[in-house]
Amino acid sequence: MDFFIFIRCKPGRTSAVGVAMAKVQLPQVREIYSISGKWDLMVRVQGEAREDFEASIIESLLSGQWQDIKRTETVIGYRTFDPEDAYVED
Repeated sequence: MDFFIFIRCKPGRTSAVGVAMAKVQLPQVREIYSISGKWDLMVRVQGEAREDFEASIIESLLSGQWQDIKRTETVIGYRTFDPEDAYVED
């Protein structure tokens, strides 16, 4: 199951937070993106639904960074649709 963590950082702290998360090197973290819009960073995490997501992933990933973070939101991805698997008739 994929989880997407959206993070809004305090002004000027996006790069520092992104680099700090990358240095943690959690095996569940697949990508960390700097993004535009309402959020500053998006993290894609693969994990099991039965894991204690907050304690095992979020707390580890953002440890020592909370002072630079204004808000987070987590979204669960249930299914991936691959365009190569789709059959489109002309």
